[in-house]
Amino acid sequence: MKTTQEIRPRKSNAGRKWFDGKDEQVILAKLREVTALDASIEECLYYADISSDSYYRYLKSHQDFARELSKMRERPVLKARQTVISKMGESYQNAMDYLKRKRKFEFGDNVDITSDHQPLPLLAGKSNGKDHSNRKTARTDKENS
Repeated sequence: MKTTQEIRPRKSNAGRKWFDGKDEQVILAKLREVTALDASIEECLYYADISSDSYYRYLKSHQDFARELSKMRERPVLKARQTVISKMGESYQNAMDYLKRKRKFEFGDNVDITSDHQPLPLLAGKSNGKDHSNRKTARTDKENS
């Protein structure tokens, strides 16, 4: 019987390759490149020419690489934000578009015209653009006659 000291670690390369025998470093470089462009998972798989099973199996085993890809997806958003802010001074419309998206409540097109969530007195009797304020008066006039 062998003791634990006599057991040698396996030196076998048996088992499935990460990307079906393709060069791992080339695949990872392609994934980084296309992910930095905020490509979809499907686009990443197509560009790197790998299967979704291989992709998800690799990410599950390499959590650091998964986090790296997640961070890289934010780069285009940050770059766009920088561009918007730097170009905002050039155009009133750019500034208003930015404010409409960031502060919808204050600058949005659908501003709530209520006072403490109650209709304003000017609009209380109107709905759908029709004036219904005289309905009650007309009914009471008929009842009184």
